Amino acid sequence: MAHRNCSAHGSGSFVVRMKMLSRAAVLVLLSLVLSGCVSSMLARRIVEAPNRAGVPPMTKDPKLVELLAKTFGQAWRLPVGPPAADLAIAVVEPGDYQLKHQLDVKRNPDGSGSMAYNIVWKPRPADAPAIKPKATIVLLHGIMVSKEYMIHWALYLAQQGYRTVLVDLRGHGQSSGAWITFGAIETEDLKQVLNDLQRRGLAGERIGVLGVSYGAVMGLEWAALDPRVGSIVALEPYSNAQQAIMEFSRGFYAQQMKNITDAQFASAEIGAAHLAGFKWADADVLRSVERLHAPVLFYHGKEDTWIPPTHSEKLMAVAPAGSRRVLLPDDNHLTLAVRLDPIASEVTAWFDAHLTTASLGGQR
Repeated sequence: MAHRNCSAHGSGSFVVRMKMLSRAAVLVLLSLVLSGCVSSMLARRIVEAPNRAGVPPMTKDPKLVELLAKTFGQAWRLPVGPPAADLAIAVVEPGDYQLKHQLDVKRNPDGSGSMAYNIVWKPRPADAPAIKPKATIVLLHGIMVSKEYMIHWALYLAQQGYRTVLVDLRGHGQSSGAWITFGAIETEDLKQVLNDLQRRGLAGERIGVLGVSYGAVMGLEWAALDPRVGSIVALEPYSNAQQAIMEFSRGFYAQQMKNITDAQFASAEIGAAHLAGFKWADADVLRSVERLHAPVLFYHGKEDTWIPPTHSEKLMAVAPAGSRRVLLPDDNHLTLAVRLDPIASEVTAWFDAHLTTASLGGQR
């Protein structure tokens, strides 16, 4: 797993440093050394709420938690469902956070490497004047992490004039929920989140969504059901959840998974859906993208072996007119997840172009 060493850096700012092991993994739920009843054990791991194993490291450091609390303009919990869950939500208002972000990647000839990821910012002063947001953008994290792992995008887009909303998806971070369902249930959760944002005057008629990996897919599936989502940026999404589960586990855990057959995986995925009470057909991202009315900006790393770029290629093939796909030649799944440059300005331009003045209605 990626390791972060966090330390205070000046008054009211923070630095996050992260090093990546060559066989690192964010999807810890798939890190299995299985014996005995393989399919039933794997089924539970696929859909069991990731936060049952504990909250991600980024939410454990008290100094970082304090800094985030000062950064969030508002934070609350929202009951959603069925099935019932409480989602943790936080808002970053537009303003100057003096953000400094740097990603340095070292690659070795044998394919291993390390990554140093530094992010520094300061909360807006309490007496800073309110800035009318251009629009609201909801940020959706990847699997096994939490909303705090989207803070780089929240701060950057807030500095570009957007109100940003971070959500812990069910079973992640500070949210509750026993199971995850790869979008079958989460899409309804997100519709309820937007209903709540509109009731609070924090979102207009149309909003933007930016998601990473699992979160990118949640955004795509949500947008297919909710016409209020007017602009989508999807970083390294998968095109088929069942295929992605198998590909990731086999690609990153070759030794542990070498004796698990396709039939065992298929059986585990059937069992996982039964445990969590959903149908894989209700988490069909290709079908969702075919139904979209808003164009999508896709990004994928050419070196991504966790979710290979063929996934976004398939999604792009059925995406609405006006969609774009950018393949980054040197990025893998982890580096793209924490990157801003060189794509941040393109992302801002995309939201500027697709979130028109109609999206400002009802915002403060």
